[in-house]
Amino acid sequence: MPELHTKKVDAVIIGSGLAGLLLANQLVDAGRRVLIATKGELLDSNTRYAQGGLAAVLKDGVTDSRQAHLKDTIKSGAGLVDEAVAEQIINGGAELVEKLSALGVHFDKTETGSHSLHLEGGHNSPRVLHSKDTTGKTIAEGLVNSLKARAKDPNDLDRPIILENTFALDILHFQATPLAPRVATGVLLLTDEGVLSVAATYIILATGGAGQIFTRTTNPKVATGDGIALAARAGAKLADLEFVQFHPTAFCKEGQPAFLVSEAVRGQGAILVDDRGHRFAFDFHNDGELATRDTVAKAIHQTMADRNLESVYLDMRPIGTSAEIEAKFPNIVETLRKLGVDPVCEPIPVCPAAHYYMGGIAADAKGQTSLLGLYALGESAATGLHGANRLASNSLLEAGVMALNLAKYINSQPFKAIPYKKNAKLTEAWFAHCRPFAVPADRSELKALMYRGAGLVRDAASLTNLEKQLDTISIYKTGIDRYDRESANMLLVAKLIVKACSLRQESRGGHVRSDFPTANNSAFLHHITFEKGAWRTQSAGSSLFTSTERAVSLARQ
Repeated sequence: MPELHTKKVDAVIIGSGLAGLLLANQLVDAGRRVLIATKGELLDSNTRYAQGGLAAVLKDGVTDSRQAHLKDTIKSGAGLVDEAVAEQIINGGAELVEKLSALGVHFDKTETGSHSLHLEGGHNSPRVLHSKDTTGKTIAEGLVNSLKARAKDPNDLDRPIILENTFALDILHFQATPLAPRVATGVLLLTDEGVLSVAATYIILATGGAGQIFTRTTNPKVATGDGIALAARAGAKLADLEFVQFHPTAFCKEGQPAFLVSEAVRGQGAILVDDRGHRFAFDFHNDGELATRDTVAKAIHQTMADRNLESVYLDMRPIGTSAEIEAKFPNIVETLRKLGVDPVCEPIPVCPAAHYYMGGIAADAKGQTSLLGLYALGESAATGLHGANRLASNSLLEAGVMALNLAKYINSQPFKAIPYKKNAKLTEAWFAHCRPFAVPADRSELKALMYRGAGLVRDAASLTNLEKQLDTISIYKTGIDRYDRESANMLLVAKLIVKACSLRQESRGGHVRSDFPTANNSAFLHHITFEKGAWRTQSAGSSLFTSTERAVSLARQ
């Protein structure tokens, strides 16, 4: 058994995307003792791969406003957006841009010095800030550089602890009596030196999405749903688990990765055509290529099915000259050329791929979950901002504003000793009671089964069969091998997705049922939640983090 180490900090952050990195920077600046752990390197996250940009209205004006942004967000969310949360996050966009700029993150400007704004699908005005077509990389590198500079300062007593190649095994939690509230007290981390038990007042999950559960995904290898699995095992409330967004335009060529071709290229004039050269998007919606992502993805899927195609084609040439295309989208052009397609000379084969998880850990706009001390930020959280379908470039907005909200909350609280100092006993108990856990016998088979049975389009037969297949491929293991534990997380989240898809017998946003092809507001205008083994429903329009939970949380503080 690996050697056990212990450490105490004010806040432990799991994950190093925009949410985790920005929160860490803000807390360190306020003198908080912070440990940030990531299972790869600090730059390994979905944030790094975000091409399009950050949707934000910097000030209300004649052509755009925060209210207009809210309206577009609500429309995209297909009836399940929490308007109060959405308004709060959208209103925080301007401050987020200011904070990022102060930390060395710079967005493209026009010749007059104002921010250059893109138009993307679902938006009725250009409001997406960008840094060429590598916006996420620019943000991640700026935040990482800022954090590492603080970590290297030997005179800084509050310098952050950065642990790379570190895997979160489980959340430690404490419950005094069966009727008492459950409290998160720390986390177990698997490091190169052994197992580290970290006690903290604030435990933050900023672990990103779960795209790697599907064969075709735009997500990096680290996106395996770990935070959602950690929260589920700790008994936290989850929500909207059936809503997986499939990005319409991922590169589609056998043997090649599903490289994301940003929505921004369609905003600049790229068009979708089938094998005949027919521009088909307007056959499905008046907004054509600039309809919301779920609409465009379904249009592509239907066109492929009707014409028995392996892909459709995205043509970037209407954007302008070769020089103009290369100047606006240098990374996309370079990457596609390496993959064997020159987008300035020929159309790009594309088809949908798993991209963003609207579901996750139920949380409010500052990340508070149903467990005291446990917070979830960004893609790992389900706040109700996205509803059933995320509006383009609202993901970086949500991650950043949530991080700022939580930083303000934590920094407004008094410095205090770590509560519930029982982590050593809890750690011993965890090892003593570690029972065999289920993993897929073959991870690639799990991914293939999920893509076929619970991909963009599902039905009762495919989901029922998939549930049986997931049980069939499950085997049991013990120990704390990282690969096995990660595989277990993937299997758990996969099963939760399949069950939620089965329960929602309608089509809404990113959830498409071929046997129930339309939305059914009379029966399904609600959220589906999961907590401590029980599935429930919660009416649309109410906060996923309910008033009862909020009252209990405040009472615990």
